[in-house]
Amino acid sequence: MKGGITSGTVYPLAMVELAKKFRFANIGGTSAGAIAAAAAAAAEYGRLVEGAGFERLEKVPQEVGPELLSMFQPSPALKPLFSMFVAALRANGAIERTFAIFAAALRGYRFAALLGVAPGVIIAVIALLWCAWGWFFFGVLAAVVGLMAALAWRLQKATNTELPANDYGLCPGIRQSSPAPDGFTDWLALLIQEAAGRKQDDPPLTFGDLDAPPDGAPAINLAMMTTSLMEERPYTLPMQNERFSFRISEWRKIFPKEVMDFLIANGRPFEVENDEKEDFFYFPERSKLPVIVGARMSLSFPVLISAVPLWTRDFTLRTEDDRQTLRRCLFSDGGLTSNFPIHFFDHLFPNSPTFAISLDDFDAARNYSHVWLPASPRSGSQLPILPFSGLGSFLLRLLYSAKDWQDNLQSTLPGYRERIVHIALKPDEGGLNLTMNKQTVARLVGYGQQAGIKLRDDFDMNEHRWRRFLVSMARMEQSLDEVAAAYEQVPGEFGDFLDRYLKDAKPYKSPEEPGHRPPYSQDTKARVEEMLRRAGQLVALGKDWRAKPTIRDGDIPRPATNLRITPKY
Repeated sequence: MKGGITSGTVYPLAMVELAKKFRFANIGGTSAGAIAAAAAAAAEYGRLVEGAGFERLEKVPQEVGPELLSMFQPSPALKPLFSMFVAALRANGAIERTFAIFAAALRGYRFAALLGVAPGVIIAVIALLWCAWGWFFFGVLAAVVGLMAALAWRLQKATNTELPANDYGLCPGIRQSSPAPDGFTDWLALLIQEAAGRKQDDPPLTFGDLDAPPDGAPAINLAMMTTSLMEERPYTLPMQNERFSFRISEWRKIFPKEVMDFLIANGRPFEVENDEKEDFFYFPERSKLPVIVGARMSLSFPVLISAVPLWTRDFTLRTEDDRQTLRRCLFSDGGLTSNFPIHFFDHLFPNSPTFAISLDDFDAARNYSHVWLPASPRSGSQLPILPFSGLGSFLLRLLYSAKDWQDNLQSTLPGYRERIVHIALKPDEGGLNLTMNKQTVARLVGYGQQAGIKLRDDFDMNEHRWRRFLVSMARMEQSLDEVAAAYEQVPGEFGDFLDRYLKDAKPYKSPEEPGHRPPYSQDTKARVEEMLRRAGQLVALGKDWRAKPTIRDGDIPRPATNLRITPKY
């Protein structure tokens, strides 16, 4: 499921409709899609519990509609900035937006505004009493300049000091004062518990629970994306390493008390050579990682939602002291690196459908309706031409192109495109529109329900498997041909290289044949011989598959594909 902040309101009823025909074995998403994925996984876990499961998920739209804005609660110091942001969302037109933002800044930073305007006002009042009109106008001008300077100084402090101190997000995610309603993290944590058939004070649902549902039900594989800003790379959650630790004092600001109590009770302290070592814990292993933690790490939309801090060592540094010092890493929105992770749960030969829901921009010249599924094998193979105007739009398009090109191309491939249902949204629907009214939210919920029905009733699994078979066979034929060509290529045939390398380097352990043993050498001669035998089989198969007619010369779905070795993240 694709990210999209408030656009995620389309997902709950889509999941409900699909659950009427399918069980969810693999569920994945990014950002707002991660919220829906977490809720759907919990609902699948609690499917057989009365009042839980998808029955609980069906109630989500009624909760989100009237409470959407109240779930986004800024830190006290950043409340004026948040008010300016909301004022800009509610205004219509550039002029109204400018006045709304200015008024919100005056309300939020009134003390600074009073200090800035005070000298000019004093001069103007004294000049008025003495009928010194020149000084009066000078005082008025000084008051205006002082006001603007004071607001500029206060905004500079908010953006350069207070926002970074809150990990570059206005809203931490949890309730910011006792009389306030739940923040979005509080609400989502409770939704996950209730959908799973648990109470709020029960242990939080973990990825380990999903791996072993009650009553022998099949495992539920949940995956989400997050982005490490300091490393400039994505991670798939749950992470499969022990590099990272979290700090209790920092995570208490972004996770509910029940979650933190569980993490501390079930966590493993991370040994650090300082006076605060008891404050650090290893990032939880899969079996003990609460689902809410993964969802929160994926939905950290920059500036609106605080990033999630983790700590690790940097072994690229030169000195041992530097390498052993913990470095702070911020994890932000998974959509920065993969906003539509359709590659999750991919198989060459699928035996069950893997659906995807994409959020697009509505265009009356292109879209007959807000919800559509490719109607023919060749539809969905082209990307829309989306114009833009102005420098701001140009810069945004540069950013979107850099981060989304891989997801966009992946979604046009045969075997992918026919299982993607598209929901086209207008500018006032979803996205950053935190102030949507009940009617707009209900409309988005309806789009999601239509999307679920289309996937449930219109998707043809047999045709999908046939097309995927054709694409996979053509791709394997091409790859085997390339393997065979590498062994035959002159100069530098790969087969001759292996013969020379194995003769000179002696890569396996052998007391009878001493010699240097390079990195990644194998531990037995039998293992090396088996690798060579299998490589020879691949070469022979590649040569055999060159016989005409080749698979690639047939009527194969387009565009063509690539096979690459890429890191698992």
